[in-house]
Amino acid sequence: MPRALMFPSAEETPGSSPLSPGPSAAARGEGAARPAPASTNFVSPGPSHAITVLVVAVLLAYANAFGAAWQFDDFATLLVQPATQSLAGWRDALPGIRPLLKLSYALTRELGGGVVAVHATNIAIHAVNACLLWALWRRWLRLLAPSLQRPDLAALLGALLFALHPAATEAVTYASGRSISLAATCGLAALLADEVARAQPSRRWLAWAGPSLFALALAVRETAVVIAAVPLLRVWATGLPLRAELRRLGGYAGVLALAAVAALATPGYHVFFGVSLATRDLAAQAMGQLLAHGYLLTHTLVGLTNIDPDLRVPDAWSPALSASAAALAILIATMFALRRRRPWLAFAIGWYLLQLAPANSVLPRLDLANDRHLYLALAGPMLALACVLAGAAAQHRRVLAAAALAVCAVFGYMTWQRNADYRSETALWQATVRDSPRKARAWLNLGYAHRLDGDFARAAAAYRCALLLDPANAQAAIDLDLVAPGDVAPATCPAPG
Repeated sequence: MPRALMFPSAEETPGSSPLSPGPSAAARGEGAARPAPASTNFVSPGPSHAITVLVVAVLLAYANAFGAAWQFDDFATLLVQPATQSLAGWRDALPGIRPLLKLSYALTRELGGGVVAVHATNIAIHAVNACLLWALWRRWLRLLAPSLQRPDLAALLGALLFALHPAATEAVTYASGRSISLAATCGLAALLADEVARAQPSRRWLAWAGPSLFALALAVRETAVVIAAVPLLRVWATGLPLRAELRRLGGYAGVLALAAVAALATPGYHVFFGVSLATRDLAAQAMGQLLAHGYLLTHTLVGLTNIDPDLRVPDAWSPALSASAAALAILIATMFALRRRRPWLAFAIGWYLLQLAPANSVLPRLDLANDRHLYLALAGPMLALACVLAGAAAQHRRVLAAAALAVCAVFGYMTWQRNADYRSETALWQATVRDSPRKARAWLNLGYAHRLDGDFARAAAAYRCALLLDPANAQAAIDLDLVAPGDVAPATCPAPG
């Protein structure tokens, strides 16, 4: 019986505080900000040490994710679609949407890998993304926070917080979440390649490395389109001229034009966008996304994960919408107000909003918000938190160390705990109905999980609850009749567990 599926969908000046960056490089008339000298009692982490720390942290936090079960959309996208089963099936499905993503799954299957291999690949992708973010932050913080004494420490800590945050689990432990994490890999690699090309202008071929990797990111997931705007965001935050940066992005513009042509020529995208545009009107989408942004800020960003959050499009304006709109307005106002005094903070906020824009703005989706869409956006707030902690280290070294270790330990523990929910379908949907007790789809999927376990009594109870919450749910009625023919028991919602 099919599951209820989802829509397919980072030199202290005298008298200044540790986080007061002072005049920007542009204001001083310099071509670039010079990195501040390291303090005498601090050794900056070298590349090998930083990469080792990040990889080990990911392996420790996700050690219990290798054996996670197939979940939710995995059955329809990874176990049924021919394009993900073999290279021949992938070739036959061309042209299709997200071809590079499907190729990654097909390669795993061709090499004889099963669910463990898929999860191992996802974990490796996450570790690579953490390392790429570290490599970018350590280059960019010298411009974004020129007065920060320990930019290398902030860069490592920002990447480490990203690596350990439980909000990343839906893009890592959930096999179908790879579309988000793999697109992030290609997009971050494109940004890093662009930085290398800037440092070595004599090697002209490097100028096309960034656009080429950007094209790969789009072939994984179309929402990677925002990667092309990141260089503009960085230049804007540091107060440097935008015009020169726009000229450098010609290759990205060319890739976007080709991608648009390819999308128009791909029937799958016609269906994809057609279904999306028919989901709801702009007014409903605006209200729904205000609610979604409020949820992501107050739940997912603080580590409260849920694979199927109970978010409904509001029928009218409400206090919850007002609070969400106020929070979003404060974020945007802060980004503009502190651009000159705290360019690192303006960049971090801009990064967060930019990475969320494709899935949480104008184009409707069936689900208003999902944890996995916060994956790359998460890097912005984690960078801001790292800068705050690293800035405080100038005067409170031991306090910083204790605070940083405590936050990393809490994040790592929460990630470990969340990974345990993915050990089986039953465990995941028990956790989901605990957090979304009024959502029929969560109970429907829990009923199916109980049915697979052979526990027909609990399955029937879950189906009754789904029907109580959504009397028109035909799938719940069919499934209930399968496990309890002629059932006349009163419809109630049992306690999760």
